[in-house]
Amino acid sequence: MRKQHHETLLGCALTDAFTALVAVVAKGRWGGAALDIVTGGLPGAGCQYAQQRGKVLRRGKVLACLRPVSITLQETLLDPPCCVQLRLHWRLEPTELGACVRLDARYLLNGAASLRRRHWDERIHGHCARMLDALNSSVRQTKET
Repeated sequence: MRKQHHETLLGCALTDAFTALVAVVAKGRWGGAALDIVTGGLPGAGCQYAQQRGKVLRRGKVLACLRPVSITLQETLLDPPCCVQLRLHWRLEPTELGACVRLDARYLLNGAASLRRRHWDERIHGHCARMLDALNSSVRQTKET
């Protein structure tokens, strides 16, 4: 199993960071259809989703959603003939200046994906970086309004 660790500091309260995190995670997965972000709805453990983006089919489920400290997802990325088993765990921790968001990605490359290890390492790294950038942008926009 391969691992990646990413983190960012947010200058907001832990609860605000968690609300923004749920919105960012939902956008690329269940698109807000499975829960109501505005009313503070949260995905429940076992909630399943599927999304097609280009050739890649992302199927996953929520393993845990503990307000306001963590979200854990288990996903399968299918890009025939490649298959990637991915586990994403976001953990929020309070700091003096706001919140620290840690994102751990653990993944297993199956079949042809193992022959394209560098490609998948870079794609997963890029995805995690984009998620944290989107989270930072979301928090900044919320502060400005």
